[in-house]
Formats: sequence, C-alpha cells, structure tokens
Amino acid sequence: MNQTYANPNFDSSVLLEQCENHMLGFIKDNEPSRFHLASGGSRTRAKLCIDAGTALQLPTSSIIALAGAVELLHNASLVHDDLQDQESTRRNQEAIWKKYGKAHAICAGDAMISAAFASLAHVDSTPSLSALLIHTHEAVAMTVRGQSRDLDANNDITEQEYENIAAMKSGPLIRLTLELPLLMAGCENYISNAKFALSRFSIAYQILDDLNDWQQDAQRNQLNLVNLIAAKSSIQEAITISKNRAQYLLKQCEKELALLPVNCASSFIRASKSLLAKTTGTRNE
Repeated sequence: MNQTYANPNFDSSVLLEQCENHMLGFIKDNEPSRFHLASGGSRTRAKLCIDAGTALQLPTSSIIALAGAVELLHNASLVHDDLQDQESTRRNQEAIWKKYGKAHAICAGDAMISAAFASLAHVDSTPSLSALLIHTHEAVAMTVRGQSRDLDANNDITEQEYENIAAMKSGPLIRLTLELPLLMAGCENYISNAKFALSRFSIAYQILDDLNDWQQDAQRNQLNLVNLIAAKSSIQEAITISKNRAQYLLKQCEKELALLPVNCASSFIRASKSLLAKTTGTRNE
C-alpha cells in the first residue's frame, strides 16, 4: 500500500480537517460526545501534534491518528472537569453534564477516552504501536492521579506541592502532542526533553489561569497559586510572584524545546512565547 509522508511544505489544514472527520467517526453513536466536539474548540493540541508529525515526516495517516488521539483525550478531560467543577457552560454552550445529565457526561468522557485508543490503532507502524499505547495509558493514569490530588488539595499546601499537582493533572496529556510523534519517529532519546519542557509549560499555563481566576477561586475555595501565596503576603505581591514564576517556567520550556530534532517543537515554542507575552497583560484586579 502506498504511503503519503508529510514534509515541511505540507498543508496542515488538510490534515486537521481529516483529523476532525477521523474523531467523529469513533464517537458517531454517542450524541453527547458529538455535541461536545461540534461545539468548537481551538483544536490546539491536534494542530501541535500535526505540526510535530509533519516536521518529523511521519506518514500522514499516522499523524491524523496521533492528533485525533490527543484531541479526544483532551476533550474527554474537559467533559469530566466540567462535571467535577460544576461548570455549567463550555464554549458558550451548556456543558455536557448540564445538557444531558451527570451520568451521560461520564459516559461521554469515557467514550472519547476509548476512542482515543482506537485512533492509535490506525498508526502505520506496528513496531511502535505497543509503545504508543503504553505511553498514552501512562499519561492518562498520571492525569487521573493529578486530578485526584487537586480535588483533595486545599490552600494549605506548599507552592512546590501546587506545582507538582499542576504538572501531574495538566502535563501528561499536553506532552503527548510531542511525545507520540517522537516515539513513532524513533526519537525516544528526546522524550525526556519534551517531558521537562512541557511539564513547565503546563505549570505556567495553570498559573496564568490562576492569575485570571483568583477571585472566583477564592469564593469557591478552589486551589489557586495566587491565593496560596497571598495567605502569607499581600495579594499584589502574590500576583507579582506568580507572574515571575510563570515567566521563568516558560523561558525554561523554550530553551529545552529548542533541543528537539528538525524543529518539531517550533509551534510549541510559538505557543510558549504567546503565553509569555500574556504575563504582562494578565488581569489582576
């Protein structure tokens, strides 16, 4: 069977459209899942995975399979997060649990997790399939542990414990966007670089969310770095410390991503720079 391989001049928008259809094919029988995917979303993780796979010149069908897997896992986590946090809206529409009920939201998230593993079955390299499946399972398992720790945590924990939780609950799934293409390309020796960089990216991302939501989180008694620091200093000092920490982490991230082969992390570097720019304009009152 003839294979089509990506190259740096490949039109990634074509692959993204094919990825969308690929995902929908796996969840076509679950209405809440279809509703959630149809509600929009940036598909950032799919785009990042496509860009990495294109740079590494993987088969296009495999890039679609990897991108579909990481995007399905991300959307499953959103459905479950909304239920756990009792968030009634997502993407300016009713959250799945609000529209269809809590039980159906659990089922929809589970359906997308299952679909993610089915997506991986479509990669074109049988030798790498086992590693891809195990790596994805480990990422999901770590995310669950991190989310459980977040649910149990309060604002009495240390700042290091906060970062550990943020890295565990957000880092594993975002890391898959680079780690899966690297694994399939036979670049296992770069996985540690990607893990280090994107763990820091995920912590910084969470800190920026906290900078925007510290007042709301204080009312809900939810874990937030700004409120954690403010318990022993002023709120303005806590905001400054949080911004500085996010900036430091993002700079570390960019430095490490630059070490990855054939500029496969260039889109992630741009995303990191975009987050870094936001640290100067984050709402703080």
